[in-house]
Amino acid sequence: MQSLISPENNLVLFFVIAGAAAFGLYSEHKKWFGKLSGILVTMISMSILAMAGVVPVASNPTIKVDVYNMVFSYFIPISIPMLLFSSNILKIVKESGKLLIAYILGAIGIVLGCFIAFSFIDLGANSGNTAGVIAATLIGGSVNFIAAAEILNFSSNPLFTATIAVDNFVSNLYTLFLFLTPSLLFLSRFFVKPKKENEVEDVSKLEKAQFPMTLERVAVSIFIAAFIAGAGTLLTPYLQDLLHTKLNLSILVITVLAVLAANFFPKRLKPLEDTAFSLGLWMMYIFLAVIGAATNMTQIFSIGPAVLGFYLTIMLFHFLFMLALAKLFKLDVYEVVISSAANIMGPSVAAPMAASMGQKKLVTPAILVGILGYIIGTFVGVSIALYLSY
Repeated sequence: MQSLISPENNLVLFFVIAGAAAFGLYSEHKKWFGKLSGILVTMISMSILAMAGVVPVASNPTIKVDVYNMVFSYFIPISIPMLLFSSNILKIVKESGKLLIAYILGAIGIVLGCFIAFSFIDLGANSGNTAGVIAATLIGGSVNFIAAAEILNFSSNPLFTATIAVDNFVSNLYTLFLFLTPSLLFLSRFFVKPKKENEVEDVSKLEKAQFPMTLERVAVSIFIAAFIAGAGTLLTPYLQDLLHTKLNLSILVITVLAVLAANFFPKRLKPLEDTAFSLGLWMMYIFLAVIGAATNMTQIFSIGPAVLGFYLTIMLFHFLFMLALAKLFKLDVYEVVISSAANIMGPSVAAPMAASMGQKKLVTPAILVGILGYIIGTFVGVSIALYLSY
C-alpha cells in the first residue's frame, strides 16, 4: 500500500520524524502522559502513523526510504560518542565511594538474574540476543539498549518494541517501589544505619552551570563525535576479519574509542559534556522514531508477556541479591536504592532520587555510577548474548 507521504519525499518525512522526536521529549517534560517515557511516546506515535499509511513502513524490504537509511547509518554512530563524553572512569572510581560498591553488586545481581530468567522463560527465536539487550539496558539504560540492539541486529526483531514497552512499564513500577523501600520497616534489619554524612550538601553538582550550550560547543562536539565514529568504522572491518565474526562491531568499536577519548582527554571534553549529551539524546530519539515506523504494535500484545516475566525475574533477583549483601558491605538503605535506580533507570533518575531522599552527598556519585553503566552495559549485554547464543 502506498503511504500518504511517499518514500521519495525526504524533507517532509524528516519533518514528521523530527516532530515525533520533539513530541516525545516535550511530552515527557510536561508529564502529559504521566510517567510514560518520551521514548515510548515517540515510538508509538510513529508506529501509529506507519500503520495508518501516513508514512512508509520502515520494515518493508521492498521500499527504499533514503531518510530512514540516513538515520540508521549516521545518527547512532555519531550519538553514542556524544553520550559518552563524561565517561571518565578514574573520576567515577575516585568520587563514587560506597555507591560504586552498591552499583557493582547490583550489576552482578542483574547478570545472575538474567541467567536464571533465561533458564525457564522462552523468549522465542534469537532469545540469547533478547536476553543480552535486556541485561544491557538494566545495567546502563536506554543508551546501552540501542547500542546492544544495533550490535546484535536486534532492531528489526519483533520483540524490539515489546521490550521497550515492557522496560518502560516495569522500570516505572520498580522506581516507585524504590521510593517506598526506606519506609518499609520490615526491610530495615537488612541494612546498616543510614549515614548522616550523606545528608551534607554536595556543591560539586553546581559545576554544570559553568558550561552552557554555545554554537562553538555544538560544532566541536559534533566534529569530535564524527571523528570517533569515522575512526571506528575504519577499524571495524579489520577487527571483524580478525575475530571471524559477522556481528556489527562498529558500534562496539566506536564505544571503546569514545570511552578512551573521555579518559585520555577529560579536561578537554569537560566543557562539552552537557552540550554533547543533549545533542546525542536528540539524535537517539530521531533513531527511535524511525524504529517506531518499523513496528507492528499488535505484535507487542502477543509476545510481551514473556518479556515482562523476564524483566520481573531479573529485577526481583537483583533487589534480593543487594538486600542479602547490604550488611556485609556496610550499605544503608539509601545507598542500595539509589544505586539500584542507577542500574535500572540510569543517572537521570538516580540523581533526583538521591536529592529527594535528602541524601545530597550522593547526588554526584549517583550520576557517576550511572555513567559507569553507560560504559559497561553494552559490553556486558553483548557478552551475555554471545554466551547464550552459542
